[in-house]
Amino acid sequence: MNKLRLLVGTIIVAIGVALTYHYFEAVVADSITYIWDTLLNTANRRLLVIPAAVLLGLIFFAVQHWLDAKSEKGVSEGLGNTPKPTAANFAKVLFIGYLSLVAGASLGPEAILVPASLVLGAYVASKLFRGDAKMATLLGGAGFAALFTAFFGSFFVGFLSVFLIAKTTKRKVSLEQLAVAAVSAAVAIVSLHLLEAKVYIAIPEAHWQMNRVTLLMLPILCVVGFGLVFLIAGMQRLMSGPHKLIAKQSWWLRGLVASVGLAGLYLLGGSLVEFTGNKSIVPMFEQAADLGLIGLLVVMLVKLLAISWSKVMGYRGGLIFPTIFVAAVVVAIGQIYSHDLNILYGITAVMVGVIAANNKTAVLF
Repeated sequence: MNKLRLLVGTIIVAIGVALTYHYFEAVVADSITYIWDTLLNTANRRLLVIPAAVLLGLIFFAVQHWLDAKSEKGVSEGLGNTPKPTAANFAKVLFIGYLSLVAGASLGPEAILVPASLVLGAYVASKLFRGDAKMATLLGGAGFAALFTAFFGSFFVGFLSVFLIAKTTKRKVSLEQLAVAAVSAAVAIVSLHLLEAKVYIAIPEAHWQMNRVTLLMLPILCVVGFGLVFLIAGMQRLMSGPHKLIAKQSWWLRGLVASVGLAGLYLLGGSLVEFTGNKSIVPMFEQAADLGLIGLLVVMLVKLLAISWSKVMGYRGGLIFPTIFVAAVVVAIGQIYSHDLNILYGITAVMVGVIAANNKTAVLF
């Protein structure tokens, strides 16, 4: 009977996470497009970035102060902090995260949707298996697997995400966890197909065909990715100074400093460095020839500063997906010297270096 309930619970969680991902991303994307692009046209009227970032930033910090004052003065963990599994907390995590992303945070949705998915899994477990901590963990893992399936549109990524859970919790993977992850990923794939949901990261059309240039550059790209994480860590340490000065101040002063700083970086780096970066990869490659080496280096540096500033100053969101944008910029720089560099292998190589460095620094997750 428990196995049947576990199966039912896994299916419910997977469908719930797929729906949450699809509609959360749609609402965030539509809101950003309407406010920043349609209403204010900040792409052409760049100075309007300042009032947009400040007003929306103050709204985010005000709501965070109202709904979650305990966490407002700290920096959230890499994949987000998971509250108690209640429907109210599920809604609160999503609402505060939505306001953070719409306010312009140069962060990704993973640190918002991961805790929301874990809360959903644990909440379903509380209804099906009252007080059973093991089942809460299993269904939380089902939510995690379904979410990463949604992010990348891949059953295998969702299934393998169970090993990321094991790494972050420092526990061994059981056969039961693998079975739950497999079912959850499969149900999520079907649900996302029915919803006609899109993968989170958009990259130029490319193939997996290997060539000599790509093979020679892979080790270099891995090393660059390794260094990027230490650069982010250094930037965060540098920015912790200003953060400490305002950490005990009122929410509006912290919000004002955070949003003005973010607006300044966006004015400096241009529209490519704004928001998560998942929708900026294709435009960045399209503009790479005009930007040239110096322009791409400026985009990369400002994006790293925006990521670090957003995180240290208290916006909600994760670093994984913004870092994928930075990895794409590294590949675009490589393509200046050789157009034969494969985009897919290149971004993958940079992210391998990033993950290897994160094992030592724990900056991303």
